[in-house]
Amino acid sequence: MAKPKKDKVRSKALSAGSLTTHEAVSQFATTLSRLPDLDETLRKAGIARHRLEVLLDDDEIAQATETRLDALLATPYRIEPNDTKEAQLLRLELEEWFVEIATSAQNALLYGYSVQEAIYMQKDNRIGIEWIGEKPMEWFEPKSDGRLIYRPDSTGFDQIVDQSFKFFLTRRKATFKKPYGKPLLAILYWLFFFKQNGFKFWAKQLERFGTPILLGKVKDGDDSDIAAMNSALLSAHAQSVISIDADDDVQILSGDKNGSAGSSFEVFNSILMKQIQKVVLGQTLTSGNDGGGSRALGEVHENVRKDKLKSDIRLITPTVQAVVNALCDLNGWQRHKVIIGDGKSLNKDQAQRDVDLKSAGAELSNQYFQREYGLQDGDLKEAPALNQMQFSALPKHAFSFKADMQGLDANQREVDEGITKIDKQLFSETELLEVVESASDVNDLQARLYSLMSGESVEKFTATMARALYLFDVVGYVQRSK
Repeated sequence: MAKPKKDKVRSKALSAGSLTTHEAVSQFATTLSRLPDLDETLRKAGIARHRLEVLLDDDEIAQATETRLDALLATPYRIEPNDTKEAQLLRLELEEWFVEIATSAQNALLYGYSVQEAIYMQKDNRIGIEWIGEKPMEWFEPKSDGRLIYRPDSTGFDQIVDQSFKFFLTRRKATFKKPYGKPLLAILYWLFFFKQNGFKFWAKQLERFGTPILLGKVKDGDDSDIAAMNSALLSAHAQSVISIDADDDVQILSGDKNGSAGSSFEVFNSILMKQIQKVVLGQTLTSGNDGGGSRALGEVHENVRKDKLKSDIRLITPTVQAVVNALCDLNGWQRHKVIIGDGKSLNKDQAQRDVDLKSAGAELSNQYFQREYGLQDGDLKEAPALNQMQFSALPKHAFSFKADMQGLDANQREVDEGITKIDKQLFSETELLEVVESASDVNDLQARLYSLMSGESVEKFTATMARALYLFDVVGYVQRSK
């Protein structure tokens, strides 16, 4: 049975139009000019999304968000390929505008989405950026299908803006149902609300009960005596001095004798600050271990912060890449890739393992280092070849410490056998004994050996002389015993 061709199946499927268009679309969403903000927190709070900016006035929220932004801006970036002239020009543009682009793009983390507008200008023989920055988010509306709507106040007509060269949209956790994205500040709204109102309540508490109240008791006095006591007490607040009759009594009343109100507020404020830090930074250093700390807990905290930084990098990278693509397309350049952060960070455990393998004798190739450590071509140099020792008689064969006959060729074996024969002919025990017996003394023995070994090396003569002296002593002992 013949199988149908894939191109016919694809054409037949696309002809119906269901694979190229949205089918599950509400008519309410399509006919309505502007979609309502479906964020539940904003709906209950009754505030607009852009009004979340007031939360950044809080010191704890501002500090936590600044910490994430500072970590992001301190992250290095590079352009690949980096050895072209266009890469150098792109790097000049990013050095001037990267902070503005990254900061505006990261505001999508706080508000759900952010929109930047770019203005270009002619720079020498190329097109560069004259200005780029964030525009008020309430002027724009992201659509579920990826379009960006701009609503100018002058005309009142909706405009679909260009997102390839002019406007750049960044969204956080946007879905088809919620195209505006998920704002982080919406999660912090109720924490901010209770924190601000808690401080107001505490200020009123201090105003009413923080200052001690003077209680004056008048014994057997009329109204004039009570009024005189009140005047005296009011004067005592400013002068800290009061004069009363011996029968009268003055006491100090405190609204918080045991300090329970102050400690309760400290616990309340501490919990709110920890919750804010958990939402923005992911975790606090003392989370789960109040009153103490440990090295393992600090490592967990550091790993969580690294995860948050990676999340921010993934959020802004498409926006920065879109700006670079716009510059490349406007100038007719080859598109370059922006890499924020280290693509391959050093894994200390893996590096130590590689060192141990190297010490054990394993040879790791350059391809392994390029793959595992993110190195580029040319970063690793080839190791120079070692100069191998050779025999002068055998220049084409490398020296080997292996002394068995299996590793020797015919020529080497012939040389070794010849040397063995020469040693036996010149330095056999019988011949050496004849020389020793014919010598009259040690000097005569040395002279006789020297004449017989005139063509040999000094080392061989010294070894033969030692053997001869040993035999000379043995012969002397034998003759003496006879």
